[in-house]
Amino acid sequence: VCFDFEDFNQYVSGDWTVTNTTTHQTIGLVAGAGGLVSTVGGASSVTSDIGAIQANPLNFNFANNAVSATAPPTQLGWFYCGFKATTAINDQLQIGVTSSNATLAPSDGIYFNKAAGSTSITFVVRKSSSSLAATAYSTGSTTVATLANATFIRLGWYYDGKGNIDVFVNDAKVCSVDVGVSTGTMVSTFPNATNLGMGFGCKAAATADRKSTRLNSSHLVISYAVFCLKKK
Repeated sequence: VCFDFEDFNQYVSGDWTVTNTTTHQTIGLVAGAGGLVSTVGGASSVTSDIGAIQANPLNFNFANNAVSATAPPTQLGWFYCGFKATTAINDQLQIGVTSSNATLAPSDGIYFNKAAGSTSITFVVRKSSSSLAATAYSTGSTTVATLANATFIRLGWYYDGKGNIDVFVNDAKVCSVDVGVSTGTMVSTFPNATNLGMGFGCKAAATADRKSTRLNSSHLVISYAVFCLKKK
């Protein structure tokens, strides 16, 4: 069983792989119930700054099915988190379990992503730089939520050990994702047998605010994150 819970009463940088591409990013504890870790892009004329943290070591790995390597993994897994951003639309935001979040473009992972210039949050299942198609989602869309300004949102997913992932937003199930439950064969984009780690981060928008020559960046704070991987 692999289990990790972080409510960020403390933040020890050595427990994380930290990405801070420029001096404009500030990562650390801020005041808040239960503790909050924040990454602040700040105002800058430099675009595409990244501030991110990821658990070190990477200790989340869905092992291959012991009976058949092509069948869905039988382990159970889940992830749950709560966070907010001061300005929802500005920057790219990403949170979940990934192989790396140094560029917020992981080759492997199961995670939530919000693109710069959008408030839509998508749920991504990805392996070897290929993502699961929207047709595998019960809603027919990878979009699962909308982020609002300065408002905490709770996101989570649960893998049932049979080839299905349920996605939750603010504790309500919003869709199911078929990664092999309907066929008995694991989809090629499910990141099994790959070391993943919990993490989050933000990347400054690619273009500056039209009203200013300075970049209008978001302030991202995370209150808690929990993930668990369990043999069935």
